[in-house]
Amino acid sequence: MTISIAECIEKQLLSAVFQPIGDLACGEIFGYEALIRGPAGSPLEHPVGLFERARQEGCMVALERLAARVCIRAFAKAELTGKLFVNFSADALREMVQDEDDVRSFFEEVNLPLERIVIELTEQPPPEPLGSLKDALEVTKRAGVQFALDDYGTGNANLSLWAALRPNFIKIDRSLVDGVATSAFHSSALKSLQQLASLADALLIAEGVESVDDLMVCRDIGIAYAQGYGNAPVFHSRQK
Repeated sequence: MTISIAECIEKQLLSAVFQPIGDLACGEIFGYEALIRGPAGSPLEHPVGLFERARQEGCMVALERLAARVCIRAFAKAELTGKLFVNFSADALREMVQDEDDVRSFFEEVNLPLERIVIELTEQPPPEPLGSLKDALEVTKRAGVQFALDDYGTGNANLSLWAALRPNFIKIDRSLVDGVATSAFHSSALKSLQQLASLADALLIAEGVESVDDLMVCRDIGIAYAQGYGNAPVFHSRQK
């Protein structure tokens, strides 16, 4: 039986998992990226299938906004420490800021300060027009929310977008991180990005760190944070 996105929304069939982001300077957990999951055992369990179905049904933004609320509620309920990185497309972000009062009420309900949220801009769909996106980001920044550019080095996440939006965090795509310990090219690329980040007053997050050697190289380059699926050394939870 095929499950529709409308059914997922109506029957509350979405759930959240959290991937830790570690501080490379001290080994503590800095925060978590929220990842949404559809009905277990169905073609929609993985987010790729879930959002492809939403695209087909013309309800991408509605799914994104619900997914964000599911993740935020789960994060608050689990009493996890640090920042919460929540994925949003440019379209969803523009729509969200039109309901500013409703968003504030939701955060008051779950008892989570807006200052603990980082909006992670996904590369799909394209972010243009940039003017309205910058206006939406300014609204969120005034509320205390920080901003991250996701998957830097692929798709729409390029240097011109970095310069235009001036994010607090740059998440380096795993294609530039995986194997950096044995690749002079990857190492040079990360060093160059670290220099740019220092000039731009941004912090780098290396995605897809799955080996001790890669983690150590990222740390020695000066990259602030690392994120992976758990095969790299475990970071320590901070006390509340």
